[in-house]
Order: sequence, then structure tokens, then C-alpha cells
Amino acid sequence: MNIEQVKTKNLLLGGMIFYGDPISVKGGWDTSNHIGQLWSRYSEFLRQNPVRKYSANKNSMYEIHIYNESTPTNGYFEVFVGEEVTSSKLPIDLCTKFIDESLYLKVTLSGDEITSDWWHKIINDNSIANMKLKPTQKYLIQVYDERFKGMDNIENSTMYALVPLEEL
Repeated sequence: MNIEQVKTKNLLLGGMIFYGDPISVKGGWDTSNHIGQLWSRYSEFLRQNPVRKYSANKNSMYEIHIYNESTPTNGYFEVFVGEEVTSSKLPIDLCTKFIDESLYLKVTLSGDEITSDWWHKIINDNSIANMKLKPTQKYLIQVYDERFKGMDNIENSTMYALVPLEEL
């Protein structure tokens, strides 16, 4: 696991959402849970729409987990999957997410690290507090590019996550 502090530019994303307890059907990192089903639905949309004038045509796909005040008690949160877009005028099947430029911990994960408990290690990492920063725990961005080889090939995959930070 490689961790670095980065500042991102604004992101405009277009994609699909799920709201609820995404792992109530099946545990984490399983294609048959609600997140896996959301990716399947979005992938089918991409197959049916290979030419998307609004697409920024970048090699990265995004998965964002957006938490709220009741998430700790009921397990419900929003999951967004999508790509960078150049316009918020999208087909009715899609929605947009705008993310302001911000300070993040960029956590690069490979192989079994991807499915590990890395998130909890980051939240409890005292070295972040020494920087006078803490994870906001409001959302988490996972980014998949050509280095991610798929759920059936995690051992040969790399992805990164962006953990938003705020000052203490």
C-alpha cells in the first residue's frame, strides 16, 4: 500500500447510483452484491452506448461511496459508478456528481490489499493526525484504470482510492 497526499482538480462525473445497504445481499468485493449489480448495469449501458459525446474519454472509472449520518446505524449509503464527463447534460439513465478540488490521501492498492481492511487502517493512522489532518469519512472515491484487471483477477490488479481530508 502506497500512501501520498494529493490535491485534485474539480471532477465532473456521469454515471449511475444505488442507495441502500450494498452488501446486504452478498459481502464486499463480490459481483453479486448491489455494488457488483450496479457495475453490471453501468457496464451494459456503456456497451449499448459506445459513443458518448459527453464522455471525457479518460481511461478511469470511478466508484464513490457517499455516507450520511445514519450510515453507521443502518448500513445505508449511496454508491455511484461512472466516468469523467464534459457536460452535465446526460441521458436520462445517468446522473452527475460534481466534486470540488480538495486535499486527499491517495492510497494505491495492489493484489490482496484491494480487498483488505485498508480503509480502517487509514482512519486510525496517527501519522495523518500528525499532519493536522483527518479523513472526513463523508465519502470515498475508488479509481479504476487499465491496471485493474477485474474482480476475477484481483491478484494482478492495482487501483487507487482518494480519501478526503479536513483540517483538525
